[in-house]
Amino acid sequence: ETGWELTVLIRILCEADVVGPKKERGPLGLGFDNLAASGFGSISGGDSSASGSNSGMPGPKTGVDIVAEAVLSNWDEMREERVKEWCLDKQQMIKEFGEIRDKWIEDDLPGWLATNKSYDLVPDCMDAMAESGAEVFIITTKQKRFCAALLKDFGLEFPIENLFALEDGPKTEVLLKLLARPELQGKSFHFIEDKLGTLRKVAAREDLSAVQMHLVDWGYNTERDRKIAKGRVVDRVSLMTIGELEVLGTGKSWLD
Repeated sequence: ETGWELTVLIRILCEADVVGPKKERGPLGLGFDNLAASGFGSISGGDSSASGSNSGMPGPKTGVDIVAEAVLSNWDEMREERVKEWCLDKQQMIKEFGEIRDKWIEDDLPGWLATNKSYDLVPDCMDAMAESGAEVFIITTKQKRFCAALLKDFGLEFPIENLFALEDGPKTEVLLKLLARPELQGKSFHFIEDKLGTLRKVAAREDLSAVQMHLVDWGYNTERDRKIAKGRVVDRVSLMTIGELEVLGTGKSWLD
C-alpha cells in the first residue's frame, strides 16, 4: 500500500500485453494468448455484429475487462502469487520505491507536489475539526516524510505527533493504541477510510468494536465497494459522502 504494489500491477499488465507496443498486440490492441497464459481467461475478437451488440446482448469481453475484473476481485491473492513467483522482496521494494520518490522530490519538488492533489473540502474539514477542539489523527501506509510534505503543501498545520505512517505499523495496531490513551477514553472514534479491505480488517477485530467506520465515496474504491458499504454488509461500516464528513459528529457543518 506504499505504492510498491503498482510496480507489480504494471508488470502483470505488461506480461498480459495490456500495455506495451501496439505492434505486438492482437486485433483489439491486446495480446490474447498472453492473457490466457497469465491466468486471466480468454477473449475473442470480431466486429460488433458478431459480438451480438446489435441484438442487445453483451459482446465479448476485452482484455482490459478481464484483467480489471481479476485485479478488482482478487488482487491480494494475485499480488502475493506474483511476488512469490518472481522472487520479490516486499520490504526491499518498499525501500526502493521510497528512494525513487525521494530522488524525484530532490530533483523536482514542485512537480511531485503537483501530482498529488487533495480531495475537495477534506483538508478544510480536518482543519476546522482540529480548530474546534476535535482530536484528528492521520493513519497512512505512506512513509511519514511524504505525508508531512503533502500536508504542508495542502496548507495544513498538522501536529506531527498525530500523524501515524508506515513506520508506526498496521492501521489496526495504531487504532488500538489510540483507543488505549487515557485522554481519549469515553470519546467517539470515527475511522474514515477509502479501502474496504482495510475496514474489513478493523471490523474483524473485537478489540476495535468501539470504532465507527466509514468508507468514503471517493478515493481508492469501486462502485461495488460503495454498494457494500451503503448496504451495511460489513458490520459497523457505512458509506460517507463529503457532505457527511462536513457534519460528522455534530449534525452541523464544521466549516460554518
